[in-house]
Amino acid sequence: MKIKTLACLCALAAIPAFGTEAVTSGNTFGVLKVTCSTNKVIIATPWVECLTAGNVKVTDLVMTDNLAENDAIIVYSGGAFRGWRLTAGKVWEAYAVSSAGGTVTAGDAASAAIARGKAFWFVKASYSEPYDLYLYGQDTSAAANSEIAAGNSTTPAYSLVASPKTTAANLNATGVVGFTPNAADEIHVPPTGGKLLDTVYTYKSGSGWGTDVIVSVGGRNKKQWQAGCTIPAGTGFWYVSKGGTGTISWQ
Repeated sequence: MKIKTLACLCALAAIPAFGTEAVTSGNTFGVLKVTCSTNKVIIATPWVECLTAGNVKVTDLVMTDNLAENDAIIVYSGGAFRGWRLTAGKVWEAYAVSSAGGTVTAGDAASAAIARGKAFWFVKASYSEPYDLYLYGQDTSAAANSEIAAGNSTTPAYSLVASPKTTAANLNATGVVGFTPNAADEIHVPPTGGKLLDTVYTYKSGSGWGTDVIVSVGGRNKKQWQAGCTIPAGTGFWYVSKGGTGTISWQ
């Protein structure tokens, strides 16, 4: 996925009050453009709900003007999958999501609200070429949290999370605090820039997050672990815990 922030504007609405003076309110709104190159993508929640600044509903977050009938949103929350599908009239309609375990709960207004630091799936009904998602909402400088489920080396735990930042997030930077991963924990970032496979980062104590890169040694290519872990804005990811558990606090 390729990400671009289109606009971050301070909306000052001048409204006549009793015909004598203007009332203004200062709220910072934004639109984040996410260019997607597969039919099913993991999307981050960068904004809060407009005006209320509460958790945004995914059905408010994803703009529909350029989308098609049967494009879908899926949220995993409270141990259940919940889905919404776009109608021909550009309205998100709840529908029951079919999974390997059978048909589960349809979406509803309450479960549509999703906090920053969490992620959801967007599924294109018909995919033939890259397409854009536009995520709209109110900006905030408040910290956000991502909860990491506990796992172990035998049975890893998978948490679907996201950076709430509207710029790329460096997980080795001091702006991500409050959580110490377990050695061998992994992060799986969906394919971007024409790649076909996830980018997989692993954690090493004392060195932080890094990934295998191909280097030339003596004229031969070999894999070498290299420190660094950058999560693109607007992109959610899988955190694979093999022992680490706790809360990532995004500052």
